[in-house]
Amino acid sequence: MESSNGTTPRPEASEGALKPPEGMVLPPKDIRKAIETTASYVVRHKGTFEDRIRQKEKNNYKFSFLTPGDAYEPYYQWYTAEYKAGRVAGPGGRAGETVAVAVPEKPKGPPEPSSFHFSARMPIINAQDLDVVKHTALFVAKRGKSFMTALSQREARNFQFDFLRPQHSLYQFFTRLVDQYTILLRAEGIDEATTSTKRIAELEQNAKNKFHVMERAKQRAEWVKYQRKQKQEKEEQSEQERIEYAQIDWHDFVVVETVEFTEHDDHADLPPPTSANDLQSASLEQRAALSLSTRRIEEAMPTGLDEPVYYNAYPVHPAPAPMHTPQPPVSPYP
Repeated sequence: MESSNGTTPRPEASEGALKPPEGMVLPPKDIRKAIETTASYVVRHKGTFEDRIRQKEKNNYKFSFLTPGDAYEPYYQWYTAEYKAGRVAGPGGRAGETVAVAVPEKPKGPPEPSSFHFSARMPIINAQDLDVVKHTALFVAKRGKSFMTALSQREARNFQFDFLRPQHSLYQFFTRLVDQYTILLRAEGIDEATTSTKRIAELEQNAKNKFHVMERAKQRAEWVKYQRKQKQEKEEQSEQERIEYAQIDWHDFVVVETVEFTEHDDHADLPPPTSANDLQSASLEQRAALSLSTRRIEEAMPTGLDEPVYYNAYPVHPAPAPMHTPQPPVSPYP
C-alpha cells in the first residue's frame, strides 16, 4: 500500500494499472468518485460542459476541484488527461474506453425469508407519544391515507403530531404500525402476501405440516448466519482500511481550509447543556418548549444522510433588563 502527501491510501484498482504522480494530493472516496464521473462527462461532451457544472455546483464541496487552485484540481486534471487517452476505464465501458475484465459474480447466499409483518423496532419514545402514535395509526388504517393528510394539515402547528412529517424519526415506526393495523382490519391487506386468504392458507399449512414452522425457522437462521458473516467481512475490511490510514505520514499535508475562532466565540454566553436522557424522555411538546427558536425543528431519520441536522434543545434565556441604581440627592448647599 502506498500513500502520497498525507492523503488517503492509493486504491489498488481505482485507476487500474496507473497510479497518480508522486506527491499529488489524493481526494477522499466520495470526491474521487465525483471527479471520475465529471471527467468522463467533460471528455465526452466537451464544449462548455465543465463551465456549466462549475456554475451549477459552485456551493457543493464535492465539486471544489473545479475551482482553480483547489488542492484536488491536479488530480482532476490528471484523471481527465488519462481518461481522454483511454488509459483508464470509464463508467459503462463506452467506446474508446478500457473495459475492465468481468469478475464472476459471487453467490448471494441462501434465499431471503419473508419479512415479519407484525414486528417493529420500538424506538426510544415517551409513553404519551406512544399512546398518540398508536391511536393515530389505528384511525389511519381504518379511514385511509386521506385521513392522515387531513390530520397533518389540521395539526400542522401541534408539536404532538410532528411524527406525521416524513422527516421525523418516529415516522417510520408510525407507518409500520399503520401497515400492521391495515393487515388486520382489511381483507386485501397491504400486498398479495398479506391478504386474509394468504394468511389463512399459511395457518392451514402450519396445521397440516408440523415441520413447516421449523423449516421456516431454519431458513431464517441460515439467512441470519449469512448476514452476520457479511457484516463481519465488512467490519474486517473497515478495520484493514483503518490500519492503512494509520500508517500514513500525517505530518506531510496540504492545508485545504482554515477555520478561525474569534474572541467572541471564547466569551459567548451559551446555556448549560441538556443531558441525552432528558431529551430522550421528553415528549414532543416538551421538546418544542425547549426550542431556541419559534420556527419548527424537523427531526431527521437516524441514517447516514449527507446534510447535517441541527437540534435546538436549549431554552431561550432573555437578556436581563438593565438595572438603574438611584443616585443619592446632591444638596445645593456646601
